[in-house]
Amino acid sequence: MMFNGMAEIALKIYKLPVFYKQRDLLFFPTRAYAIPSWILKIPAIFVEDGVFLTYYVIGFDPEPVRLFKHFLLLILVSLMASGLFRFIAAARRTMGVANTFGMFALLSQFALSGFVLSRDDVKKWWMCGYWSSPLMYSLNSILVNEFDGKKWKQISPNGSH
Repeated sequence: MMFNGMAEIALKIYKLPVFYKQRDLLFFPTRAYAIPSWILKIPAIFVEDGVFLTYYVIGFDPEPVRLFKHFLLLILVSLMASGLFRFIAAARRTMGVANTFGMFALLSQFALSGFVLSRDDVKKWWMCGYWSSPLMYSLNSILVNEFDGKKWKQISPNGSH
């Protein structure tokens, strides 16, 4: 999901000269370029996030509603990553600088998602990064979706939860 965005950087930087030429000559507005490419990316994301192959094998809750919620969350994370790396490519117009910023964004997203560093381990001066991380919200949503299922609401034989 998130690593697919790094490939977006090279593709967008390759297309930037054509985009800026058309923009400068007032052929098309920016939205005429950005919106169709974003919409055309959605079917590819559906194929990339083929959650049906792994959801039940992992042992997640077998309810179909939870499967579709999980699939929707993965699609939203992929769209977020695609948008983030497209922005980085457009803002840093060379491959070296864009890849450096892309890796920094990727590492900071992973570090602040709550998976690599728990919320208790994040320093107080860095908490604004934790709360602004879209990966943190998606990870929490996936966990709530799973742990809210019937599979996790069973009481053990000795009576404790």
